[in-house]
Amino acid sequence: DLLNQVHLYVLENTEEVLPYIEQHMIHIKTAYPKFRKRTKWLQDKHNSTFIQWLRFKVQSELEEDNHGVSENLRWLAVGPNMAVPLYRSYLIKGIKFNIKAQDDVRTTQNSGVYLLAHTMQVASAKDKTQFSQIWVSMVSFKKFGTLTTKSLQSQSL
Repeated sequence: DLLNQVHLYVLENTEEVLPYIEQHMIHIKTAYPKFRKRTKWLQDKHNSTFIQWLRFKVQSELEEDNHGVSENLRWLAVGPNMAVPLYRSYLIKGIKFNIKAQDDVRTTQNSGVYLLAHTMQVASAKDKTQFSQIWVSMVSFKKFGTLTTKSLQSQSL
């Protein structure tokens, strides 16, 4: 369910998808004329059916000649790919990072790497959970301490 919420958020914030959102709302109002003035009901129906509707709509447009569906829209309609490649090490800007299992067999380690990210939470009005920070770990790195500018300066002296 959370994955669908995130996918819907991405779709609704992509300019190329906006005309399809308008078409879907018209489709809902036509299919359910009794509810056309109930804004919350329409929004809930849109949220629960838009991803499948868009997938079907884009697929049917792709079957037409000169469809005009961009590669970006095609992949957005398909949705997130759950297959994630796994690597034992990563080379980023000339620096090699190993996964924990690979790092454990090395004499020098870089296990203290982490990324502090701030993000907006996707939640309903009933959800009382608040997240101000999310710790993202790159393939289960161990945290040995926080590296600050002061500690870097004192180490270089």
